[in-house]
Formats: sequence, C-alpha cells, structure tokens
Amino acid sequence: MKHLKLIIFSTLVLVLFIPTLISSYITINYFFNKNFFTNTEYIASDFYTSDDEIGFYTDWCIKNSFGGRTIGTDEEKLANCIDAELRLTMLSSIILHFSQISTLILLPIFLIIFYFYFKWFRRNYINKTIIH
Repeated sequence: MKHLKLIIFSTLVLVLFIPTLISSYITINYFFNKNFFTNTEYIASDFYTSDDEIGFYTDWCIKNSFGGRTIGTDEEKLANCIDAELRLTMLSSIILHFSQISTLILLPIFLIIFYFYFKWFRRNYINKTIIH
C-alpha cells in the first residue's frame, strides 16, 4: 500500500510540476523582458515607431515570397500571408496571458501539494532508513 501511495503521489507531483514549470518559465521571461513571443524584427524596424504592424507584415510578406504561399494571385497570397501573421501575433499574446493565469493558479497548488508530499515522503522513507 505504501508503494502504491508513493506511485500515486509522485505521479501527481510530476503531473503538476511540468505545466507549472513551463508556465512559470514563460511568465518569468515576460517579466524580465526576455519574452520570446515578441517579433524582434518588427521591434527593430521603422514600422514599430509608427505603430504600423500591418505595414510591417505587408513588407515582410513581399520580401519573403508571401510566406511560402503558392496558391492564388499575388493579392490573395499577400492577404493570406498578412492574415496568418496577424493571427500568429494574436495567438502568441493569448498564449502569454494564458501562461500568466495558469502560473497564478498552478504554482500555489503545486507548492502546497509538494509540501505535503515531501513531509509524507520524509516520514515514510527517509526517517525510517536513517533510524534503522
């Protein structure tokens, strides 16, 4: 029974640890301005100062052969490329905010469960091996 509890508790801690680690990593990088979701090419361009994101993606799509699109006229390929890039920008923003919210939820839960897991583990495994 003790080994079954160890497997269940260890699995629970591991299942909570992985998403907590990933979301905390993304959130911490955002707070220290090491965000990998921002488009560094856009920030370094002249379009950033004029807040012309559509102009940047229009220029980018033309220079990069419409982002690899081959179907349709040039206008359709340009419109599809701009649409896809803007959707990707919005998606990265959503992922960042979801990560921040999940960190606020998962981190306290993980720390509480890990505290009780550590106490239980120490009481059942570590103290008994030291005494004997």
